[in-house]
Amino acid sequence: MGNFFILQVFTVVFALSIATTIFNKRILGLPQAIGVPIVSAIFVFILQWGANLLGNNQFITINLHNIETAVRNIDFYDFLINGVICFILTSSALKFKVSDLQSHWKPISILATLALVLCALFFGGLLFGFQYLMGSPVPILILLLLGSALGATDPIGIKGVLSSVRAPHHLMVKLEGESLFNDAMCIAVFMTLLNVLKGEKFSFIATLQTLFYEIVVAVIIGLAFGWLILRILRGKHEMESLILTTALLACGSYLVALFAHASAPIACVIGGLIVGNKWNEILKEKEISEVNHFWHTVEGIINSFLFTLIGLELFILDLSASLIFGGVVAFILLHVSRFAANYLAFAFFPSFRKKSYNGSLAIISWGGVRGGISLALVLAVANLPQLTEYSSILIGYTFIVVLLSGVVCGLGLPPVMNAFYYNPNEEQTGFKGWYQRLCHKMNRSGVKYIVGEDAKGNEIITIYNPEAVSDIKMEDGVAAVHHPSKVQEVKRLENPDNF
Repeated sequence: MGNFFILQVFTVVFALSIATTIFNKRILGLPQAIGVPIVSAIFVFILQWGANLLGNNQFITINLHNIETAVRNIDFYDFLINGVICFILTSSALKFKVSDLQSHWKPISILATLALVLCALFFGGLLFGFQYLMGSPVPILILLLLGSALGATDPIGIKGVLSSVRAPHHLMVKLEGESLFNDAMCIAVFMTLLNVLKGEKFSFIATLQTLFYEIVVAVIIGLAFGWLILRILRGKHEMESLILTTALLACGSYLVALFAHASAPIACVIGGLIVGNKWNEILKEKEISEVNHFWHTVEGIINSFLFTLIGLELFILDLSASLIFGGVVAFILLHVSRFAANYLAFAFFPSFRKKSYNGSLAIISWGGVRGGISLALVLAVANLPQLTEYSSILIGYTFIVVLLSGVVCGLGLPPVMNAFYYNPNEEQTGFKGWYQRLCHKMNRSGVKYIVGEDAKGNEIITIYNPEAVSDIKMEDGVAAVHHPSKVQEVKRLENPDNF
């Protein structure tokens, strides 16, 4: 009959997922991608504390060793990278407009490639210096590997954050676009560094050739699957078959790309973009809405399941004071590196900076929420012979960075947004008010925007109090001197072409 191990694991994880989701929804009220891992981590702490308190109690015993063994047996990498991520990416891609990608493909490309590589380099170098000063040096290559894993922004986390604020459309497009496309680059850089650590000879030309092959083949596979699914969708379908067809798009394109040694994330994203931007010509609006609603529900389930698993990883961590301190420092260094990398990457493209909304890079840099992809990559390789000595640092730092990223970057995004986009209801008192005033200091130019709508319902962005930008107050405080050049500056700030 078997030992029902899989069923036991699913039962426990589903029960914990329900408990954490309900607790977060009714008590904390945080975005799901932020609240669920925090609550699950708290539950694990309580369970560990209860087990130690009860000890050898004859009535109730909690075998932490068995729980730890079960958690270790969960193949996080296989579950996420070779499993549910295809549904997450495809679901996001189905709702992502190609017209938005056409308008913003340049900044998205820079964020997902050059900025990511620079961030990994900066982070690896800074963390190497920190570890050296602390008297526990770690080889630079291993820290670069960690930096590449932490470079991936999480599509679930990004959506969770953006759903809690009224973000301008162009920022939502860039953040979601980055999260969709940087996974492939992150995995490619990670695997390249891993091969070098295993002793394989590194060749820059060979790496570029491999990357080019992975991207081109993935695009071809995505286009082929997108065309095939559109052909299948022509004709009459029951809702079940529509859902199954989109599921085939997700896992089929991903699987074929894996077999072809191409970039599976890019394949299913391209397939999702093709179908999502053409199926309105084939299907009724109600059918599309219902399919999207289904995948939105699936995303929520996967989200709860995934972040509960992240919280359960506490069972295999030996959290010491030094490890927690190092994880906090790693989080700070990672986001310092992200800001530096983003600003440096766009410095190579001055046209973007000349034609940009005030604060775009600051908000985008702050909104880089890390999630399960980073942890899955690290957990998959932490026990390799070349990395065993540093596995506690790799797993511990990653876990702490993922949690802090959700809390600090997620919960801290609305005040950062308020620094550049006028919000009459922003917090003024207490800790939140102090934090809001601190965020306002990020806006050195003082230019703020108002997000509104025109008569047709289209989003418009205008400068809040443009007179403060285009006019200079006289000594009497009434009369003003008008500056035509500043008027042009106002027009530029309101109507950027690229960024």
